[in-house]
Amino acid sequence: MAPVPWELEEDILSRLRPRSLVRFRSVCKRWNDLLDEKWFINSHFTRSRPELIFVTNSKIYSIEFIGLDGVDPRIEFHELGSSGIPHQEIKLTCTNINTFDGLLFLNYFKKTAVWNPWLRQVKWLEYEDNMFDVHGLGYDNTKPEKVYKIFGGFICLRKNQQVYHQRVAIYECASHAFKFIDTPDEDWPIDNAKRFHVSFKGNLYWISWNPNTAENYIRSFDFSRDIFKPFSVLPCRKNKAKDGLILSVFKGDCFSVLKLCYATRTIEIWVTKNKIDDGHQVVWINLMTLQPSYMPNIVSKCFGLSYFIYDNTTLIMACAEEDNGAPCIYIIKRDMFKKIQIGSEWLQYVHCVYVPNFIPLP
Repeated sequence: MAPVPWELEEDILSRLRPRSLVRFRSVCKRWNDLLDEKWFINSHFTRSRPELIFVTNSKIYSIEFIGLDGVDPRIEFHELGSSGIPHQEIKLTCTNINTFDGLLFLNYFKKTAVWNPWLRQVKWLEYEDNMFDVHGLGYDNTKPEKVYKIFGGFICLRKNQQVYHQRVAIYECASHAFKFIDTPDEDWPIDNAKRFHVSFKGNLYWISWNPNTAENYIRSFDFSRDIFKPFSVLPCRKNKAKDGLILSVFKGDCFSVLKLCYATRTIEIWVTKNKIDDGHQVVWINLMTLQPSYMPNIVSKCFGLSYFIYDNTTLIMACAEEDNGAPCIYIIKRDMFKKIQIGSEWLQYVHCVYVPNFIPLP
């Protein structure tokens, strides 16, 4: 039998699940070296399917989706090695987990880590002032090397010593120094940036509210110039306090917004027509509107809501039920609705969508 051409081997390997590739490193030196090639890492990353990461009081799980193209999709639980993340010490009421350039960004109890569980790599970002409230991570994308900056703030008293005032600060990891950002009060609050931000090419984006126009819009922080900038008004403008509004990255270089109407339980998914940074005016398209009236109301703000869109037709959503706070996964198409309850014993947890990859830590 003739040997398989090397180009075909590379293509096949780039389509395999990360868990298989981790085991295949030991097959031969050639395959092991291939998994460290930058072009292969990027190719595999673009083909990988998103999963859900759940951090509980005792363990860290990755949830993989099987059979999304069929009529009976299912999930598989995988326990992740902590690789230096002391999850037993995590106070989940003070913990946030998000993605950052293909890596996991974990912040808890005045500690911040960048983590790739598939490579078992973790890097701790240390700052001395324990009053610093971390909201997100970024870098100056105009420079060739990524030098991390931590975005957050301090709560301090005003001059009259009676009213608390929040002040934005940037911690520069290279110089180990804080830089305060003078910003008017209308740039606050930035609390949504802490739990619900999206990282894209070094900058942070989150959904905020304009009290002057009563509109929700996407706000960003530009780490190259250390300034706040508005990105776009949301296309779904009539929103109530209990409605869920969640921002995410769509197809790698666009934005998507999920609106969950608390009153009608209608779900709207909006996506940007063009890439995030292509210089065009932001145009939103309604990708799907789902009306699963039989779906119970869910808690999107206390326990968080994570979602991704598969093949432009299927919504995968993780959130908590309203009656007991139990985490559930919903898989919804126009002609299909499936609810999977997980972790009935979990009292506290945080979660996010994550694409498994072999991107090494800087």
